[in-house]
Amino acid sequence: MEEGAHVWLRSPKSEWGWLPARITKKEIVPIQTKKHKVVETDLPKRAPSPRNNSDNKPKSAAVKALEEERRTALQSIMRNRSLEKEERKKQMDDVKAKFAKLTAEAEAEEAPAAEGGSDAASIEQPEEEKTKEPQLDETTVIQLTIVDDYSGLSDESSKTDIKSTISKTSGYGRGVSGFYANAETFSKLIQIDHIQAREEHPDIKLRNTPTSDSAAGIQFYGAQVNVMLSSSTNASTNGTTTTHMPNPAVGQPATKINDEITGGVDDLIGLTHLHEPAILHALRLRYDADIIYTNTGPILLAINPFKTMEGVYGKNLMDLYRQEGQERSRGGTKQSEIMANPSLPQSQSSSNGKASPSIPKTDQGGTIPAIYLYRSNGRLPPHVYKAADDAYRAMIRGIEMASAMKRGARARNRAAGQKKDDDFEMPTNQSILVSGESGAGKTVTTKIVLNYFAMLSRKTQEDHGQVPDEGKTSIEQQVLQSNPILEAFGNARTIRNDNSSRFGKYINIAFSGQGQLLRASIDTYLLEKVRLIHQTAGERNFHIFYQFLQAATEDERNEFLLNGYKVQDFNLTNQSGTYDRRDHVVDTDMHKEMVEAMDNMGFGSDTVQQLMRLVVAVLFAGNMTFGERGDAAVLEENEASLAVAQLLGVSFDNLAASLTSKVIFARGDMIHKSLDVSQAEKANEALIKAIYGALFDFVGEKINNSINAGSKSSVSIPSMKRPVLGRTTSSMNIVPPGGASIGVLDIFGFETFKVNAFEQLCINYTNETLQQQFNKFVFKLEQQEYEREGILWKFIPFPDNQDVLDLIDKPGTGILQILDEQCIVDWGTDKKFSLSLYSKCDQGSNRFHASPSQRVRNQFAVEHYAGLVEYSTENWLEKNKDQLPAASAELLDSSEFELIGLIKKFVRYEGAKIAMKSLGRQFSDSLRVLRSRIDTTMPHYIRCLKPNDGLEPDNFDPK
Repeated sequence: MEEGAHVWLRSPKSEWGWLPARITKKEIVPIQTKKHKVVETDLPKRAPSPRNNSDNKPKSAAVKALEEERRTALQSIMRNRSLEKEERKKQMDDVKAKFAKLTAEAEAEEAPAAEGGSDAASIEQPEEEKTKEPQLDETTVIQLTIVDDYSGLSDESSKTDIKSTISKTSGYGRGVSGFYANAETFSKLIQIDHIQAREEHPDIKLRNTPTSDSAAGIQFYGAQVNVMLSSSTNASTNGTTTTHMPNPAVGQPATKINDEITGGVDDLIGLTHLHEPAILHALRLRYDADIIYTNTGPILLAINPFKTMEGVYGKNLMDLYRQEGQERSRGGTKQSEIMANPSLPQSQSSSNGKASPSIPKTDQGGTIPAIYLYRSNGRLPPHVYKAADDAYRAMIRGIEMASAMKRGARARNRAAGQKKDDDFEMPTNQSILVSGESGAGKTVTTKIVLNYFAMLSRKTQEDHGQVPDEGKTSIEQQVLQSNPILEAFGNARTIRNDNSSRFGKYINIAFSGQGQLLRASIDTYLLEKVRLIHQTAGERNFHIFYQFLQAATEDERNEFLLNGYKVQDFNLTNQSGTYDRRDHVVDTDMHKEMVEAMDNMGFGSDTVQQLMRLVVAVLFAGNMTFGERGDAAVLEENEASLAVAQLLGVSFDNLAASLTSKVIFARGDMIHKSLDVSQAEKANEALIKAIYGALFDFVGEKINNSINAGSKSSVSIPSMKRPVLGRTTSSMNIVPPGGASIGVLDIFGFETFKVNAFEQLCINYTNETLQQQFNKFVFKLEQQEYEREGILWKFIPFPDNQDVLDLIDKPGTGILQILDEQCIVDWGTDKKFSLSLYSKCDQGSNRFHASPSQRVRNQFAVEHYAGLVEYSTENWLEKNKDQLPAASAELLDSSEFELIGLIKKFVRYEGAKIAMKSLGRQFSDSLRVLRSRIDTTMPHYIRCLKPNDGLEPDNFDPK
């Protein structure tokens, strides 16, 4: 860190923890230290090492610079995922040879100077040249004078200009004007110990140069782009400003555009200095310019804009990414460059002499902004379309490679007289892992990915001359139309997100060898059934309740006994006092979309009505109340209980008996024991959760059967058995011969609330597992590849969270294992579970914490990779068992309602002939299957980010 260096200074006075600054003075100053007496000894001095001194001589600055350039060039080639292995090796060999020659030349030039070094040293130097900077030792420190400095953050260099610069354009340049508005002028002295000076200072980070921070780092194609401009540009009559972009054909440099346009790079790895403030600054600049996608190596970062983004999505833009991916896979010329540059002469526009097309339009007919089109290098900017296309092209390359290997094997076998082909595993399957906290946009991102795959499949059909049947819903459409159905039954409004998925899903999409979408299956994980009973302030229950109550027709209200009832009249929907959505989505519109999707997927009107009938039965069950007769509970015969009995197709007496008595199995006999009011209410809650959970699994099974019902593939779908933890079917065997699959994982993000329960531990266990998989792929494998290629690199330390995974699920001592032990024995309780945790985990893991006050409250804390989370063990045994009481199971067996008979196979109940695994054990097993499945694919990562907790557009809060 030298004088004049632009830096970021950590400061609590900043809205995001960092302030832009500059080092105006660097000096070495003495400090007061105690003097120690020096004692001389007669110990012999160590003899010099016999090693070749030429190997240990310090490298010159020129050689070090060449080594750094070599390392950077090799790493750049390694990060380029579009290169084939042979081409990558060739380019790396060329770089190694080039820099070996340059290094040899540099060392040869320095050799004469080194030979005459002793003579040169003896020459008397002028007095002023003898003056040297004081040497650093234990009696000195480095003192830096740091002042505020906003240069390079916009076209104007002064803080006053930044504060007064307000963008008049829609969607551009929002952040600079207000980001440092409250920052005060400062001058700060910082002393750094000379030993610490060799290490990176935690509170001072070098800023990237203005060129890297500005849009000059990226040149755009296109005639015009709306930006926030400096005074050298002209304002248009409508209040917006425009600048004319250069014609790259004649080699003109890009006009300087304000920093808010791009943040300097499309890939954060391109930043000169890569650290927290640099990353946040670049992301903030791009977000302010409505550029929500940024790469960081192989990972795509997607920031939720919380608003409609015109021009960012659409058929025409999808087609551009498809064309670019197709051209790149074929290794041809990038004709797509010309498509996005209408300023090129017609003679240069295409090889066949045709005129160049105009800039692509949005689906609404407007012009796609140039910031979303091609860069001067001919590549499109980062986008979820590109991430999906990369996965698709990698799959196609794998299919082609596997086919070529199989043909070669057949030839070898024929030559050897063998009749059977060698078995080849297809290294072709891909996966796209969409992660992020609640409200970051995972569900929407997943739908965009599925839309892109559907477009690719339709294009493949057209290229092969296949005409789709207009009267039949295609596989692509069915996959897309599963979304509104699953969202209605599995999504809800939470504090952080208006359409939060309260379950995880893995969508496995099978493609033919030509790239056509043939089959798909959806596996679901851990539906949050506790939401049915309790919702906190500002949250809602599952969408389906509000949708149907708002959209039910008069006939449906009569049939389902809903006359006079509103959403405010049901206990399952009125607890929080929240009935609408902040994203202004209308429940009636969503219900209509769901019903249309069910119709297109072949649910049938009768099935839809039966589903709605069961939904209403669950609502009325939440209104049932119990009285007392002595010590025994009695179900009150009122409008709610009578409605439940009628809608479930059971008698009132059977309903009352199932909820107010308990079946005890003793030596093969069943004994009925009366329950008190509290126990009866718990039995009712168990019935509600069991019915709705089975209903959700039934819907998932119905979707999978509908998607694959008309498939032409000869591969059989596995029989529908009781799924593991809500998995609606197995997706392992849907890939046709010669084809491959792409899995899309939309899983719940890391969670921590004021009160965290069993569900949060399972969710955070999932994220710990995926984090380990991410570390293995991104860090371990990348560094191993560097070692194999002989690239100089510095080891990147990263946390290994295996100890957290062991704490949660290690046989014998893991939290879930201890919980299972307590669930097996008759005398197990939440209190005894807590005591067992404290005795077994407190001394066995550094990640487990339980203070005396936490022990009193039956709580504990786990130090996850994302932070410390405190858990309460209340009701953990009941949730882990997840079983419907035997008396309620008998009630469902007596039902005359057809749908009850279809969903019973999804219900877990006491006294089952086959012992059922606990919920935690099922979830753990499902997680292992998921992890092993991902490990057999090539993963592609999309990390969704939430810019603020208020779900507000145009508001980037780095904290």
